[in-house]
Order: sequence, then structure tokens, then C-alpha cells
Amino acid sequence: MHYQSLGFMRYVHQNSLSELYFSVVLKTLALSMVGIFIPVYMYKELNYSLNQIIYFFLIWSILFAVLTPVVAKFASRFGLKHMIVASVPFEISFIGVMLLMKTYNISYIYPAILYAISGTLFWTGFNIEFAKVTKKKNRGSEIGFLYFLVITAEILGPFFGGVILSYIGFSTLFYTASILLVTGVIPLLASKDDHVPVKFSFKNIYRKRYARDMITFLGLGARYMSASVFWPLFIFIMLGSYFDLGALATGAGLITAFSSFFVGKLADRMDNKKMLDIGAIIHSITWTIRWFASSFFQLFIIEIASGLSFIFASIPFSSIFYNKMMKRNKVEYIVFREIGFTFGKVITLLFVLLTGNLVVSFLVAGVASLAYMVFSEK
Repeated sequence: MHYQSLGFMRYVHQNSLSELYFSVVLKTLALSMVGIFIPVYMYKELNYSLNQIIYFFLIWSILFAVLTPVVAKFASRFGLKHMIVASVPFEISFIGVMLLMKTYNISYIYPAILYAISGTLFWTGFNIEFAKVTKKKNRGSEIGFLYFLVITAEILGPFFGGVILSYIGFSTLFYTASILLVTGVIPLLASKDDHVPVKFSFKNIYRKRYARDMITFLGLGARYMSASVFWPLFIFIMLGSYFDLGALATGAGLITAFSSFFVGKLADRMDNKKMLDIGAIIHSITWTIRWFASSFFQLFIIEIASGLSFIFASIPFSSIFYNKMMKRNKVEYIVFREIGFTFGKVITLLFVLLTGNLVVSFLVAGVASLAYMVFSEK
């Protein structure tokens, strides 16, 4: 068994794409094991108000965009893979601080900063490296497989975390999550790193070739904030329990995970732009009907429709995105994407903050999802 483990690690080390898969899956598994589903955790366990949750994500979003060009410059000197490795201490610190907030009076500013630093380090390095190691003809399948792995890890994490917490204890759970995060980057430490030259100008954001893409990035940032913060909160408030939320997310997640594998293969054969447009329209519709849902069954059906339409749009989008990144200044393109994402996130957060109604975010996301349709290979 020991030799089999060594053989597996050696295989991962020899394959750059497998290194990235290995890293992101263990990262996802570790976070989901600890059970920090941030907005629900803040609302239920920390008794945060809606406004406090919004302020946390405002700090995180803005800091993420500010740090991206800084991290890109560090990546040029130290390497893309080393940025992913450097994210681990901040990720572990973030988990620790969030959990300590249940016992101690710690401001949400500190975990927001740690969350932004860890995310910027990981995703800046990951996105540029992923574009470099994937091939255009197979990129849809490779992205689909990535979605399958990540969603599966999100489903399995809470189960394993619950078992450890129930039979062994909290300390063991925290150490297990930390070990998974460290293990995920070990192959990256042993392999050759890439040092991408950093040359970018913020003036290029006003160029015509970036303007259309920025509209899409802004829309996707707005949709992301609704999907990751306000929709989970809405489900939890409607159902009233972690068990129902977990059952809904697990059932819909399994269907979405297995579907992503086949959608990825379809993206290699079908016109990505057509898939993107079809998925965007259906996904937009799923947002406009969410506030009518009031039962577990209705929420479950909407979650399935939303997940399937999302991957039908998101996988071809990601394929086109990485194709375009390879033709352009990679670092500049990532920085501009994060700027667009941030503006979109802030728009959704401000709408909810000003209205005091999280359901407003569904309307914003419905309109924002159509921004997928602006994106193209040109």
C-alpha cells in the first residue's frame, strides 16, 4: 500500500494537469470537511446580520481585485506554482480564525483579509497555469472533469467531516483539513515552475477588445455573489436546517457533477458559443423563478435546473476564456477579469444592502447571467 501511494504521488508529479487537479480537489475537500459554508455559518453560528455578511464580502471582493496585480508580480519572480503553495498558510489561518470566532470576539475584517490573500494567491497561479497545461482540442473535457472533481469533493467533504467530528473530535478535524491542504501542494513543490513575465497596463481596460469581455466578467461577478452568498442563505431560511440544506445540495450536486463530465466532452464537439448562449438563457430563467419556491421539492428542482444550465454555460465559457488567455497577455487578462468580477460582486452586494432584501439579488443574477452571451472567441 505504501508503494502504491508513492506511485500515485509520482504520477501526479509527472503530470502538470494532474498536479492542478490534485491541488484544487484537496483544497475543496478540506474546506467542505470543516463545514465553513461562509454565509450560512455567519448567519446561523455567529448570529451575523445580513449587513454584516455583506460587509465581509465587500472587503473580500475589493481586496481580491487589489491584490491580483500584486500577486501576479510575485508570480513572475517566484513562479505560478509557488503562488498556489503560498496560499496554504493563509487558507489554514482563515479556517482557524473563522472557527475561533464562535468562541472569541474577532472582527470579520481579519478572516476577510486572510480569505482574500489565500484566494488571490491560489486562483491567480491556478488559472494561468491551467491555461498553459491544457490543450485547446481537449479543453472542454478537461474543464468538465475539473468541475466533476470539485463538485464531488464538495459533496463528500461534509460527510467525512461529520464522521471525524462525531467520533474523534474538532481538533482532529482541523488538523485533517490542514494536512489535506498541505498534501495538495506537495507535488507542486517538487516540479518545475513557470515564471510568466508581467507586463500589463490598466489603460488597456478601455480598449475595444477588452470592453466586451469586461461586460461579461462584470455580469459573472454579479451572478457569482448571488449564487454563493444569497441563494444558500435563502434556502437555509426557507428550510430551516443544515440537514435539509445538505440533502438538497448533495442530491442536486451529484446530478450536476456527473453531468459536467459529459457536458465537457460535448463542449469539445459542439460550437462553444451556441452552448454558451443556450445555457445563459436557461440559467437566467432559473433565477427569475427562484422567489416563487417555498418547498423542499420546488427548491430542489430549481437547484437541479440551475446547476445543469450553469455548467452548460460555464464549461464552454471557461474553454473560450482559456483559449483567449493563451492568445493574449495572460497576467493582464487575469487582472482585468478580477476587476470585472469585483465590480459585478459589489453591484449585487450594494443592491441587497440598499434594499435590505436578499431576493433582489436573484433579479440581478437573472439579468447578469445573460452577460455570458456577450462573450466570444473574438
